[in-house]
Amino acid sequence: MVFSRFIWSILAFVAAIVLTAILLGIYLQKPEFPVTRSMLVVALVRETIAMIIFLTRIRRDLLKLINAMSNDDPTMQFARVGRDPYFSAIHKGFNALIKDFRLVRLDREAEQRFFEETVNHVQFGLVAFNGTGEVKMVNQAFLELFGLKELVLLNDLAPVSGDLPEFFQSFSPGKETLKKMEIKGQSQHLIFLSSGFVLKGEEITLVSVRDISREMDQNELEAWQKLLRVLRHEILNSISPIKLIAGNFSERLQPKGELLALDQLKEDEIEDILTGLETIHRRASGLSVFLDAYTNLYRTPEFKAEQTAILPLLQRISGLFKEQADQQETTLEISCPDPNIQAMLDARMIEQVLINLVKNAMEAVNSQASRLIILSVAKSRKGVQISVEDTGAGIPRDLMESIFMPFFSTKETGTGVGLSFSQHVMRLHQGFIRVSSTPEEGSVFQLVFGNR
Repeated sequence: MVFSRFIWSILAFVAAIVLTAILLGIYLQKPEFPVTRSMLVVALVRETIAMIIFLTRIRRDLLKLINAMSNDDPTMQFARVGRDPYFSAIHKGFNALIKDFRLVRLDREAEQRFFEETVNHVQFGLVAFNGTGEVKMVNQAFLELFGLKELVLLNDLAPVSGDLPEFFQSFSPGKETLKKMEIKGQSQHLIFLSSGFVLKGEEITLVSVRDISREMDQNELEAWQKLLRVLRHEILNSISPIKLIAGNFSERLQPKGELLALDQLKEDEIEDILTGLETIHRRASGLSVFLDAYTNLYRTPEFKAEQTAILPLLQRISGLFKEQADQQETTLEISCPDPNIQAMLDARMIEQVLINLVKNAMEAVNSQASRLIILSVAKSRKGVQISVEDTGAGIPRDLMESIFMPFFSTKETGTGVGLSFSQHVMRLHQGFIRVSSTPEEGSVFQLVFGNR
């Protein structure tokens, strides 16, 4: 409305000046009207001066309006001009515009404060930076985690650890990494998760950092407690019969506290003693094998990861079990929608993991009517997943939490090392094993490799 009035005012000034100029031109040709010519000249000059004053005043007010809005001057107000209703209306419109702009800015500042308070309230670190390493946002938890007062550039992280700036710059969207490092003299386990977005045409990387040392310590304590229970159980299983047999020998060889001579023993007693000695030897050997397995559980070869084609890897595993699959009438299939899928991994270790998983699957389906094992690979935004799926009896729900525990096994001849070793190998690959199982329908073990 104010703008319309401004346009109409300009048009009125222009029309008046043009009309006056036309009349002046007409009367300049009539010398008998000198007074009229003089009045028209004065009118033309006054109209021109009035328009210049009007435009100058409008320009001055517009500059004041622009400065007030750009500087967010809370005291800026345009005075009402009582004698000039036109400028009073303009000033009223300008004041309303300043008020609305100020409210918008206050809302934006409130949203910014809310965002900052929210970011600083979370218990994990957040940092956002561009491709040149310039930090766009960092919260208080991040600064406290790394012992910093401020962070302007990623290079400011170098005093904490020399490789941190390059480490952060290497993040790609969706990458999740677990890193152990020493901060302020303390060893900490940090988990990093990144995402990317575009802000004002600039690519921004957002990384969250969380210290999971306490959780890992708790998990480690629980793992040790479970392990000690298994060790105690296995060792007692071996020692108990040895103790009973030894006690029986003592009673037979020293019935009255005196050691019997060999010729005093009956033939069946000698046979019982020999059988008992064989039992002691067998249990001692089993205990020795168990302790050897415990000793060698994490004694893995040197880890060497390289880009590896997945399809040939699955084909090699399938070839290893072809004869066994034929013998027990089991179908062993490979599903690979993209034969060019690759992953950064140690082929020797992953082959050993897959051999263990397929071996378990072969045993699981052996007693089933439907015997099918599928080796498959898929690739998503988060990385590569290799799956071993079977139509076996499934895993009971009460055992799901224990299957990765060292030396836990549901098989009489099992060592309980295979899945624990597999989990250890996947941790070396900065990945993990995911398992799902439905009783009487089958199980799926999935090796998940992150983007590396």
